[in-house]
Amino acid sequence: MMHWRFLEGHRVKWVTLCLAWVLSMVGASAQAQAVIYRCGQEYTNAPRSTTQCEPLSTQAIMVVPGTQPSGTALAARRPVVPDVAPVQPERTKSEPARAVPPEQAERDAQARTLVVQELEKARQQLQQLTQEYNEGEPVKWAAEARNHQKYLDRVASLKAAMARTERDIDSLQRELARRPLLARTTTP
Repeated sequence: MMHWRFLEGHRVKWVTLCLAWVLSMVGASAQAQAVIYRCGQEYTNAPRSTTQCEPLSTQAIMVVPGTQPSGTALAARRPVVPDVAPVQPERTKSEPARAVPPEQAERDAQARTLVVQELEKARQQLQQLTQEYNEGEPVKWAAEARNHQKYLDRVASLKAAMARTERDIDSLQRELARRPLLARTTTP
């Protein structure tokens, strides 16, 4: 007899739990059917001012995804082309060469010089990292003699640093390609 009362107590808990779940689902569906307001171009169920918004009739609302603008759609279909120096259109004899102000030419030359210096530093750093990496088997340090994981971590960090430096070199070379060497013109 005692056993039956125990099961009956759990049955009551189970029924209560199911009833709570059903009520929460009904509340959620009632909330989903809340009044929708149109406030100008905005549709919302929580308008700032109901006097400036008009309530819409309750009906099934369907959201249709918009289309992409034509420029974006065309760009998405184009194949990816690697970054290269921009192609300068050929000038005709009747088209005069554009005059670059001397201040701009000087700034361009300084910028190119900085990029060349950074490229040289990156190449030296890559050379140093490559020597230290020693084809995947760098020399073990004293602290790494007993802890092989430290050695493996250092090898992985060297490999990551080399990859990062190679990417830096590639980006600096692309930047140099964008900054052509301009012939200095003298002004009379």
